[in-house]
Amino acid sequence: MELELLVAALSSLMVMIPLWRITRRTGRDPWLSLLFLGTPPIGTLVFIAILAFGRWPAERGTGPADRKAGAADDVVPPAAAASDASDGR
Repeated sequence: MELELLVAALSSLMVMIPLWRITRRTGRDPWLSLLFLGTPPIGTLVFIAILAFGRWPAERGTGPADRKAGAADDVVPPAAAASDASDGR
């Protein structure tokens, strides 16, 4: 009986640690990964659905509506910036 509990606890930790890190890296509350422990089949599906259909931090500010018009015109190429600095201006 104790061996089964130990195996269950270790296998849960082997899943929980990566899920905790994934939720933290996606910018969500890491406690969301505890959905897996409550009801593994349903909790895992909810967790995957949140990750699949939610907005990720890497996607923030990359849509056409988020871009400022003419932002590319303000960018100075590194070679031009270096030549301006060498002229003493």
